[in-house]
Amino acid sequence: MAAVQTERQCGNDATATAPFLPVRNAASGTSFAETQPPKPNYVEISGVRLPYLDWGGHGEPLVLAPGRCQAPYVFADLPPLLTRHFLVVGLTPRGCGHSETAPNGYNVHRQIDELLEFLDTLGIRQETFEGHSSGGGKVVRLARWYPLRVNRIVTFDTIYRGVPDEFESKMDAALREKTGRPGKLSPESHRGEFPAWELGTWSAALAREFSEQTEVGPDGNISYRPQRADWQAGFVSDVEEGRYFESIILQPALLLVAQDLDIHRTRRFSASQQRTLRPRAQRIAGERQKQMQEFRRNGPYVRVKWMPAASKHLFVDRSQEVAAEMLRFLRSTKALRR
Repeated sequence: MAAVQTERQCGNDATATAPFLPVRNAASGTSFAETQPPKPNYVEISGVRLPYLDWGGHGEPLVLAPGRCQAPYVFADLPPLLTRHFLVVGLTPRGCGHSETAPNGYNVHRQIDELLEFLDTLGIRQETFEGHSSGGGKVVRLARWYPLRVNRIVTFDTIYRGVPDEFESKMDAALREKTGRPGKLSPESHRGEFPAWELGTWSAALAREFSEQTEVGPDGNISYRPQRADWQAGFVSDVEEGRYFESIILQPALLLVAQDLDIHRTRRFSASQQRTLRPRAQRIAGERQKQMQEFRRNGPYVRVKWMPAASKHLFVDRSQEVAAEMLRFLRSTKALRR
């Protein structure tokens, strides 16, 4: 499996250079100030210092697991809609953002153990986990390994399976043909790039996430924080070995899925480009249907909610709808008491 494919699968796919669609701001119904994330706290897990965000709130803990090497800032549009009923926290994975590097590796098993140890530090023993993209695959695997720790699961467009290796490079080539090559990295250039992939989606939360992933050099230029080669190698190995594709679920689960996402992405291109890309996008959509059917086979306690025309960051562009779906699900499925 190509490394570039795994990057797109996990939500790190800002490769275009200009928006094609009107930007869809997060419709959270809250003010800009209300959607700002809290200042980070820090916790030391197995000798590694990690930042985490605590939005506060009341009731059962909800734990946010971002995709790939993102930080929980990416979720900032969602917690203000949930904290009236739930306590919301999120942890930046080891080796990502402002987290320290770890001498004992970065594979998904390390990340799972780290997440549970973080919750132990907070005195949280039972919780509902919410994961985006590869974070979705991570929390499903966590729930299979440690079922007594998990009340329920919510995933946001969980990691894709069955993406053709050549699709990624052809999509990137089509974007470059339409927009030209990228110039110097800046908040403005990223502000144009990201919505090009994500169907026009943008918000202050995504802008804050960008700042978490970048740094300013001595020359004043912005660059992405260097990602350790062993982090990427561990991630690719986990994907290739299927460790992010656990399909057995024992707890009540809600899977929110961007329906036909890649088909929608191809519609921005010329007719000739669509003839090349659309059959592959349709193949991905078919594989996605099979993947969700596997989840459904667990039983009626696993719900799949397709969201037409949603971006991969559907908790941003469809935050009100996502929050409403989550609250209905969480209220209708009791937290386990053990």
